[in-house]
Amino acid sequence: MARPPVHRMTLGNGLRVVLAPDGRVPVVGVSVHYGVGFRSEPPGRAGFAHLFEHLMFRGSENLPDGRFYDHILGNGGEANGTTRQDYTEYFQKVPAAQLGPALFSEADRMRAPLFTESAVREQVAGVAREIAEATVGRVLGGFPWPALPGVAYGTWADAHDGYGRTEDLLATTPEECADFFDRHYAPGNAVLTVAGGFGAEQARAWVERLFGDIPARPHAAGPAETEGAWTRDRWAAGTEPGIGRTAVAFAHRLPDPRADLDGYLAHMVLADLLGGHRPIPGAEVVLESGCGFFEPLDALDPDTLVTTALLPDGIEAVRVRDAVRGFLAGRAASPETAVLAAEAADRFGLRHHRRHGDPMRLARSLGRMELLFGRAPLVYDLPEMMRALPAEKVAGAAASLAAAPLAALELRPGPHRTRPGARAADPEAEPRRG
Repeated sequence: MARPPVHRMTLGNGLRVVLAPDGRVPVVGVSVHYGVGFRSEPPGRAGFAHLFEHLMFRGSENLPDGRFYDHILGNGGEANGTTRQDYTEYFQKVPAAQLGPALFSEADRMRAPLFTESAVREQVAGVAREIAEATVGRVLGGFPWPALPGVAYGTWADAHDGYGRTEDLLATTPEECADFFDRHYAPGNAVLTVAGGFGAEQARAWVERLFGDIPARPHAAGPAETEGAWTRDRWAAGTEPGIGRTAVAFAHRLPDPRADLDGYLAHMVLADLLGGHRPIPGAEVVLESGCGFFEPLDALDPDTLVTTALLPDGIEAVRVRDAVRGFLAGRAASPETAVLAAEAADRFGLRHHRRHGDPMRLARSLGRMELLFGRAPLVYDLPEMMRALPAEKVAGAAASLAAAPLAALELRPGPHRTRPGARAADPEAEPRRG
């Protein structure tokens, strides 16, 4: 991946700005990350951050009545947003000549969004459809996310369903939306990123003119709860109609990347090695594994390594758990781990370079790294950091993971859909449901 220069600055109102100009491309990616996600939702308001993301597209002072999309599409661009544990993200890709209008649209809704009763009702209905499609309307809906966090974690911030319930969201008012905006969408809680075909000086001028006069104001801190260390396995089971095999997902706690980035990267290597592995000789069990519920380095602590598999008849989830631990223990002791880790780092580098050739994807990643870790250039550094990991770091991570408690979600074939309620430390003690 070519490394365009990265310019970082902070406006007087606290807005952090990341510019990555690259004159070789004819398009520009623009992203705005706000430091609020579904971990910041209070009890009883699950799904509100996601609903609010939808509402931010429905109107602002100069682009009312849903004209945001008309403004972007009319200039040959595309736009979308997403809500994660610790941030909400808005992103666009436009022709390079349309950078000014793209920045104007983001500044307008950062300054003066509009929340109306009709827009709230419309977006609650839209979110309800999205929830149904993702969690009810498909086989294994909600597996492993958002069902697995409720098994793995005990604090509200980490365990609750980031989609929420439609009946709770129906209580949303425009006044509540205005209050949420005031508490969380301050310039000092945001990062604006621009990547692609533009000149840095021109972009600076536009940013300062369009965003610089947005008033600074205090913003709410992130969730205060802290999930303690896991001391034993956590296991829950449910049933799912329409499946011929049991599905199982394992969750392991990851190191805090702010305190131990190399440790986190070592677990990314292990996730690569677990992915595609057949843990039980002769059985049709293939693991899929990755760091983060959505992608690596996408959340603050706690973050989760997720491993999933479909199990044929006769293979119990406990046996797969034990086989995963055996594989990790083997990686901790094998001299071959150094070679496998180097191969995993090369695979990561290829995927990473290919993915970030798109200016919109690059802007999103730069902004996320700046917001969560204060290190936008980490996007460019990661491939080399992965290659430079000492083999003993990976081996040590494997040994630690092999001995660590995990959380498991098991969904077995059954006539009705049930989702886990109580957790059991010992899977043998968990009653079969359905």
